[in-house]
Amino acid sequence: MDLRGKTAVVVGGTSGIGRAAAGLLAEAGARVVTLSRRAVAPDPGCSPESAARITHRRFDITDSAETAEVFADIAGTGGLDLAVHSAGVLAPGSALDTDDELWRRHMATNVDGMFFSARESLRQIRASGRGGKIVLVGSVSGQVGNPGFAAYCAAKGMVVNLTRQLALDYAAEGINVNSVLPGFTDTEMTAIYDSATKAGITAAIPAKAWATPEQIANAVLFLCSPLADYVHGVNLAVDGGYLAGRPA
Repeated sequence: MDLRGKTAVVVGGTSGIGRAAAGLLAEAGARVVTLSRRAVAPDPGCSPESAARITHRRFDITDSAETAEVFADIAGTGGLDLAVHSAGVLAPGSALDTDDELWRRHMATNVDGMFFSARESLRQIRASGRGGKIVLVGSVSGQVGNPGFAAYCAAKGMVVNLTRQLALDYAAEGINVNSVLPGFTDTEMTAIYDSATKAGITAAIPAKAWATPEQIANAVLFLCSPLADYVHGVNLAVDGGYLAGRPA
């Protein structure tokens, strides 16, 4: 897992899975730039030596022009090798409970923003001429429904096929595009679940536990590492067995 000499961008890198991924990439030796709407990044939760390799920039993921400018600026100091796209929003609402504003908010961040940042990652990695790796962070909700989350599930379904499409288009250029599909994970975003609902979900997970952000980030690190050089277009579920089926 030696990433010394690599430059990585982690979109949504200041909380949850993105924050954990940024810390692991830095621990592996990469120079990491986290991007999010936050003006100041919290402690990345890694060693001081690794934290010194992490810098932060504020940006609006839904603004394609700003995204292009930020990625070009980062790559301008030595190119771009690795990109992790972990930003997202989550709010409940069945189809009839989802108004236009809620739908557009999910699409703006989880679909438009994911595509804008993935496109700029491809542009800058391609320009370096040395290949690289892109990891999109989706969800098991992109493979199966999650009752009462119409907009979120629709948006995360996009990640699954976008991963396959980008892999098909750019694998021959030495760019690996894969995704990680987290199961239910303890993050700020999933704090919307009350204790009773969380207990019911836990009972439906074969491993009988929610993931930690670090457990998901371990899979992100693998897909960014040389160990995944021949892995293209994979949607890797890290879900405690959730997609395998439900306990009888």
